[in-house]
Amino acid sequence: MTTAFLGKPAPDLAQQIEMCWSLTSCGENGTAFYELLPDSDMNLVFRFSSTGCRMVLMGPLTEKASVELHDASDYFCIRFRPGQALDLADVHPAELIDTYVDIDKIRGERIDSLADRLHSLPDPASRQLVIEDLLRKSRPLVRDERCRQATALLDAHGGRLQVTELAAELGLHVRSLERIFIDQLGMTPKRLARLVRLQHLFARMRSGSFGSLADLAHASGYTDQSHMIRDVRELTGRLPGETDSCDARRLEGSPQTRIVHRYRG
Repeated sequence: MTTAFLGKPAPDLAQQIEMCWSLTSCGENGTAFYELLPDSDMNLVFRFSSTGCRMVLMGPLTEKASVELHDASDYFCIRFRPGQALDLADVHPAELIDTYVDIDKIRGERIDSLADRLHSLPDPASRQLVIEDLLRKSRPLVRDERCRQATALLDAHGGRLQVTELAAELGLHVRSLERIFIDQLGMTPKRLARLVRLQHLFARMRSGSFGSLADLAHASGYTDQSHMIRDVRELTGRLPGETDSCDARRLEGSPQTRIVHRYRG
């Protein structure tokens, strides 16, 4: 499979959606496992194939995991910003950590009907417009506004805010902020900040906008290069200097990590 499309969200949805992407089939007819790295975001994933369609909402990944994808299917995804996913399923956000939930309909439209509409469109950009229109006026999945504000601040600062700084920004005690995060997201603000920082580090690595690993560590909010290497290796099992170290990989054998999603025909 290859990434065929990366699209920016509509301006009125940019606070909730980070990007849209799609994967196109390479023509094979089988499944394969792909290794995913820790991720602070939720993803709404739609699969098209000759055997049917499926939509799932995948939660944040706190550790490396594996997903099973179908090589003869096309995938379209809406990637939500940390803590900003919309209410598309009867589930608490904390229940989605390291797992997913199937979605049968969006704003009253069943997935099979939506699949017919999307399949008839000429390109992923057209599909994006349809999905975004359905997402408008949806309620936030995270109901506590303070939690949404806190996650937005962490994202805006690349995960580089200390918990004390974050609590002060919101006028809360640290203990109160931690209780809100655990209740709403199922993780502490420190843990989410670490995942957000990792994602922003990956973005810098992909862009190549750094001169050395020391510069990369400083720009990404690590105390030094050793701290960055240690944190990346602990979370991903990889080193920041490795080729494609920040991208998903197709596994040649059985996954050694938790399988968070399996293909279903």
